Amino acid sequence: MLAFALVTAAFAQNAVDVSAVSTVSDGSGSPSLTFHGNTAGHIDVTLSCGSRRYALKQAIQPGSSHTLSLSGLAQGQHACAGALDLETDDGATGRMPLDLTVAVLPPLQLSAPEDQLDLDARSLLLVSDRPMKSVEVTVYGGDQGGEIGGGQVALAGVTSAPISWDSQGEVLRIDLLVTDTFGSRSTLTLLPWSYQIPHEDVVFASGKADIPPDEVPKLEAAWSHIDQTLQKYGNIVDMELFVAGYTDTVGDAAANQALSERRARAIARWYRSRGFTRPIHTQGFGETVLAVGTPDESAEAANRRCVYVLAAEAPRPSGDLPRARWTALP
Repeated sequence: MLAFALVTAAFAQNAVDVSAVSTVSDGSGSPSLTFHGNTAGHIDVTLSCGSRRYALKQAIQPGSSHTLSLSGLAQGQHACAGALDLETDDGATGRMPLDLTVAVLPPLQLSAPEDQLDLDARSLLLVSDRPMKSVEVTVYGGDQGGEIGGGQVALAGVTSAPISWDSQGEVLRIDLLVTDTFGSRSTLTLLPWSYQIPHEDVVFASGKADIPPDEVPKLEAAWSHIDQTLQKYGNIVDMELFVAGYTDTVGDAAANQALSERRARAIARWYRSRGFTRPIHTQGFGETVLAVGTPDESAEAANRRCVYVLAAEAPRPSGDLPRARWTALP
């Protein structure tokens, strides 16, 4: 906030005080001037910010406040100049020059590196492109998906800071409401929850990606887990299904990579036809991630498998999922 000096006779008794919101984020409001009346009269405000012109004519009373919004300014800094003319009810007049610089900043950019998020320790690293003043953390989860904890953290104008919170139960979502040193606010939502669906592996024939009819009951059993999870958390988390495919070591690596992708798509299409209407993503890992370690050219049925994960975001790389190159199922 800025305060302007009162410089002419009519303002000698602080007939009008002026304050300014001089810096805002684009999309979160406009710079503005507010005129606080301490006497009865009329004000006539004119102001230019580059090519834009602003005006306010207003009767004032002691205790009244009137705001002139400097709307429509593009991102960047703008030099503004003008004047406030005052005529009090007892006939006194005067002029106050107005001279200020306002700034419309890009929206506040926030991030939280995945490798710095530790749900067990209830901590993360928050990074911003502008100095931060405070963070309010709200955590949702538990059996009902409601609010299970959070906290507030005061920051001393830093652009990165470790953030911790108190919570009880499984975390589904974390909301971080950040206020920067200019008073602008932005929210970062993290959806770290994921669930690897327990299931009995569909056994594919060697070199094949077709689902054998006698293997379908295994998919039905896994579907019951998926459906129950959707019923429980589907209104809290925008769940998507991620299906990963694998092969044994029979054949060359390139052919097995393509085969694993076909297997993942086959499982994904089955779930789509079964009624999963949310996004589905697939990825193949070929013979690079073996459930059972074998030599080359080993026809091991346990390695001809798929993994199913429900998550709001692509699963983090792990032993079973060493890459994150998912392809959306049409």
